This record gives sequence, structure tokens and C-alpha cells, in this order.
Amino acid sequence: MNKRDIKHRDELYKASAIISQLGFVPDESMCDDCPDLILPSVDNRKIGIEVVTYSTQIYEQSENALYKILDEYVKTKLDKTSEKRYEISIYFIDDVNIPIDINYKKAKKQIYTELDSLLLSPQPLINRQYIENVIKMENPGATHSFISCDKVVVYETLNEQVLLDCINHKERKLQKYKTLQKNSTIQEYYLVIFFPIDEHAELRGYTLPNSFKTEYNRIYLVDDFYTNQIV
Repeated sequence: MNKRDIKHRDELYKASAIISQLGFVPDESMCDDCPDLILPSVDNRKIGIEVVTYSTQIYEQSENALYKILDEYVKTKLDKTSEKRYEISIYFIDDVNIPIDINYKKAKKQIYTELDSLLLSPQPLINRQYIENVIKMENPGATHSFISCDKVVVYETLNEQVLLDCINHKERKLQKYKTLQKNSTIQEYYLVIFFPIDEHAELRGYTLPNSFKTEYNRIYLVDDFYTNQIV
């Protein structure tokens, strides 16, 4: 399977909910300067579908930073200060969860302080920013202590600018498609904006700004967290 085949399969997956809803079977042909997918409609007109993935990359960076902090805490604070080994489950504050913009340098000291108050200090820490509580169970047979997290998967506020940038990027492609003879039989163009699981943007109830204008006949937001739910 070459790169084009892999890309086509990925686009079919991301648009699968739309294809199923419309009841069309996409053409298998792929060509340069054509929409990602082409669907023949019931009246022999064609619909071009462009697929774009929403990505802020903030969540992945935040998650990596968080696990780095927790891993270092275990190694420096627990395994080196006690012969006991623990399984520790962390529960984050309900109205904050894990801040999506967690920064390793900025958050490390505060998370260490909160873990100290919950694991090592007899006095509770007031006004914790991150951690609600922990469950600590001794595990004498373990080779090292470790921490697991509850509520790592959280929604962040939809970054509307990132969304509009996705659309504008595809608007430029659409303008080019419409000038080419090979696309002259395509009467409508739909845009699918795919939100992968690791983005966790809250889409329910979202509408584009009233001032927003587009050349696409339809724009679909597809949330992979809810198994390709169409918004």
C-alpha cells in the first residue's frame, strides 16, 4: 500500500459518518487537484468532499508534561525515601481536571507540593490547584512505585481560530478545484472537519460565527471521541 492509498483510507475513515448519512458510495478514483473524495448523488450529480483534521497539539504536550512530572516525583520522592512500594491513583479537581495548557516548568513545583501534602505530609494543603485526592495502596511485591491518573481525558474549549484556519486552508483549495475542467461535473462541495480523540474539543452546540462565509455547500464537524458523531 503506497502513501496515496494510506491517505485515501484515512480520509474514508474520517468521512465515513458523512458517507453513511448521505447513503453514497465514494468513487475509488484518486487524482491530483481533485477533492479528497468524490460521491455520485442519486441524480448523477457529483459531490466533492474535502477532509481536514483539527489539531492544536496542546493536549499531547500537556499530557507528556504531566506524566513526566509524575514519573519524576515517584522516583525522587517515593522510591528513594522509602523501601515501601505504592500503587497511587490520582483524582483531579472536578472543575479543573488537568489544565490543557499544563507546562512542565510552571506546574512541576505546584504538583510536587500537592502530592507531598497528600502522600507525605500530615497536614492537608489548602487551595490545591490540580489534585483532589489520591488513593495509596502499598504493594510490597512491586519493583517500583507508580501513579495512575483519573480524568486524564478532558475536553478543552474549542479553539475557534484553529477551526477557522482549517476552513480557510481548504477554501483556497476549493477555489482551485472550481477552475479545473476535470472537476466540472462536481456540483456541490462538502467539508469534513475531523476532531481526533486526543483533541477533546467540546463541539456540542457549537455554531460558526454569523459573520463567517464559505464557498462550501455544507461543513460537518465530526467528533471521533463519540465514534464519529456528526455535529
